Amino acid sequence: MTKARKSPHREIPKARRIRRSRLNSIDVTRAEYNAIVDVLNEHNAILNALRDAIQRLERADAVQLHRTAQLQVEIDAIKRALEQLPRLVV
Repeated sequence: MTKARKSPHREIPKARRIRRSRLNSIDVTRAEYNAIVDVLNEHNAILNALRDAIQRLERADAVQLHRTAQLQVEIDAIKRALEQLPRLVV
């Protein structure tokens, strides 16, 4: 079985936290609004990266499952061939 490769850097970044605004604030400055939009865009990029990573894992899992099924078919064929051989008495 192969060992998992360790990546030297994080493929999927961590999300930044949104700064808390004052509770009694009514108006939002343009800078605060832009900061929130930037953080939401980063979150969207992170979610897309997670979605892509999950899809890659699902594809790899499907390939492994398919290959396991092929190996099982081959093993079953070998078992049937061995059962049809005449028994040798020792």
